[in-house]
Amino acid sequence: MSNEGKPTRPQTRYGIDLIAGVVIFAVSIYVMIKSITFWKEDFVDVFYYSAGLMPMMIGACLFIFSALYIRRTLKEHSLKECLKDIKNFSIEFVKNKNVHKALVGLVIFWIYIFLMLGKMPFWIATFVTLSALLIFINWQRSWKKILLLLLISAVATFMIILIFQIIFKVPMP
Repeated sequence: MSNEGKPTRPQTRYGIDLIAGVVIFAVSIYVMIKSITFWKEDFVDVFYYSAGLMPMMIGACLFIFSALYIRRTLKEHSLKECLKDIKNFSIEFVKNKNVHKALVGLVIFWIYIFLMLGKMPFWIATFVTLSALLIFINWQRSWKKILLLLLISAVATFMIILIFQIIFKVPMP
């Protein structure tokens, strides 16, 4: 216990704790409502025979625990503090270089999945995507480094095709 009578916890982002609690609370309500629709679709007389029983139990547990989580967060920190922490976290998040890299990586994979696969041979799409991703993540103005990354992409693409398409006979898109 600290001097103020509040329990001490490791430094956390209490604004994120609040957001997580609210999101889980909303998910729990959705799960409980959905479990009732399972019961109605099963055409059984009693709820405990329906497929909705287990989702209802899980949803109720999530509901209780998320309510306790929100209560604890708001007991330890005021709503104003939590909102200020959320604002500060959002600013840090937007300015973070790793977040930018992750978003560009997601865009590269989005292009791969929705624009390249099925429209060109699998091996070309995979090689181009892996090359772009590796070069972007490990960018250096060195031909030696770029050629090494292209070689790694080629070997990885070859191994994917060898293992999955040739050995395990999994059809590739």
